[in-house]
Amino acid sequence: MAHSERRRLSALSGLGLCAFAAGSACTELAPGSDILTASPGQRLGVADGGAERVDPKWACLGQAEPPSAVALRPSVGLTLAVVDPALQTTPAGLQVRACNRIDVECANPARPATGMSSDGLVHLSLDQGFNGFLEITSPSIVPFLFFVSRPLQTERQETLNVIGPGALQALAGVGDVVLDPTLGLLLLRAFDCQGELVSGVQVSNDAGGQPFNFIDGLPSVGNDVSSLDGIVGYLNVPVGSVVGQGLELDKGQLTGRVNVVVRRGWFTYGDLNPLR
Repeated sequence: MAHSERRRLSALSGLGLCAFAAGSACTELAPGSDILTASPGQRLGVADGGAERVDPKWACLGQAEPPSAVALRPSVGLTLAVVDPALQTTPAGLQVRACNRIDVECANPARPATGMSSDGLVHLSLDQGFNGFLEITSPSIVPFLFFVSRPLQTERQETLNVIGPGALQALAGVGDVVLDPTLGLLLLRAFDCQGELVSGVQVSNDAGGQPFNFIDGLPSVGNDVSSLDGIVGYLNVPVGSVVGQGLELDKGQLTGRVNVVVRRGWFTYGDLNPLR
């Protein structure tokens, strides 16, 4: 996307389970416009001859990415705020490693492990165009993989909520799911053309697992359609490469697809950005 984005990521709020909805934000600085302009042959609104109105949330599907000018630079900053909502603090001993996408075990990290700075944030300097993933670990949390689903071209900020083992067990208990320690966990975020988390997207993946979402802040195990927080997760997902995708239910449009890696005992985050 060429315009600025605000992204919110929901995450579990400890044993209370009232948030995988505490919020996350991603801001990318780039030029652009929020004005939707009809192109030749595009169906216009009712006032333009009675044709079907284009929903701006999905107007970009199948459209070419608008050109944008990005200055070339040797490195780009990625700033993370990592919070455990149960404790309302950054986990002690937090470490973040940047990994190349093809190095699925991160045997040769793109950058050494980085901890929290004095401002409470994690500051990473990555090669421009980086589209790998981050390992986020701490002795007090379930380890996380966060896939950078759009190549990093300009400075970006992310706020990520993480959870402890107790919160994960509580979530599984809501659906009477027994967590298999040989499998992994998956969380997919559905975004619309305006860069917002979106409801009404049926999320699936090609590996399986038990789906869940959150309705009014409460977990609903067995539900695979995004609500207002835009997320659908999966428990007990087979390890390895996994392809997730979203289907907008109103008109049956495929909205996004992402390829990520699931590790044994890890939580993996992937973004379903609009298909162009």
